[in-house]
Amino acid sequence: MDLRQRIFKAQNLKLPPLEQSATNSKGWSPLSWSSYFETQRTISVSDTNFNVYASGADNSGPIFVLHHGAGHSGLTFGLTSKHIFNCDPKSYTVVAPDFRGHGATTGDNQDDMSLDRMVDDLVGLFDTLFPDNRRDVVVVGHSMGGAIAAHAVSSKRIQNVRGLILIDIVEGSAMDSLSAIPMFINARPKIFDSVENAIYWHIESDSIQNHESARLSVPSLLVPVKDGKQMTWRTQLLPTEKFWKEWYLGLSKTFVSAPTAKLLILAGTDRLDKELLIAQMQGKFQLELLPAAGHTIQEDLPDRVGDLVVSFWKRNQPLNIPVTRL
Repeated sequence: MDLRQRIFKAQNLKLPPLEQSATNSKGWSPLSWSSYFETQRTISVSDTNFNVYASGADNSGPIFVLHHGAGHSGLTFGLTSKHIFNCDPKSYTVVAPDFRGHGATTGDNQDDMSLDRMVDDLVGLFDTLFPDNRRDVVVVGHSMGGAIAAHAVSSKRIQNVRGLILIDIVEGSAMDSLSAIPMFINARPKIFDSVENAIYWHIESDSIQNHESARLSVPSLLVPVKDGKQMTWRTQLLPTEKFWKEWYLGLSKTFVSAPTAKLLILAGTDRLDKELLIAQMQGKFQLELLPAAGHTIQEDLPDRVGDLVVSFWKRNQPLNIPVTRL
């Protein structure tokens, strides 16, 4: 479903109040983070108190850092994180923070989502969690989070990065869509009668195709309105419009030139721009297409994305070849 189709569906989807019996029978109730991560911690960096979900924090194997997109939270990776961690729970570490202005993260200057500030946040948070890191690192970013991940990795400010993975973000299509994004944002409901109502909307509008993931991630996208009876969006996206161009301009070049192995996961080949098409034909990055998914691929197909992440790391980990004395 392209952006125009999503706008039309968002504008025309009706949201009748969910009856209690329907809520119970269809399972629209929220799910807890604790079934998908081992810990939830607050990590203070600079002016921000980051809410961080993690599993395997004390392990010694590879670290998978997952950066969500604008308007989402770390729980967008909940099902994918669980799948990655379960592939080797005695070795892997998975970290999925709520970044500035999102989820349960708090602090000053939460409206400053400039590219430089967000890159500083990612690097600062990683250094706080893993000081003097010597472990392999794979950085994964969805949508806007992919742009932040690509710039952070290209800057070489995170040590021992073995892989960079971008999920459903391409400079060309992102730049072409900038003028239509405000229409899509305005087409969404501004108020929900309940969390269950919001979960229902995300499924019925195809914003998220995976029912379980919607029940996990959607509650973190909402906050109560002043009277406390209804819910509205935690992150107001329209005020971030002034940052959109800098997030995406030059992203293809930044991604292709990043000094590590690279994987791009897309929902369709039509989203590749010219620079990425040329680089892909030259074998400069791995491309995986999952056309059954929508924009939030990690929520729609979490096991498939998790398998791709793990196999990508295994393919690109350093080889320990024993030296044979002759």
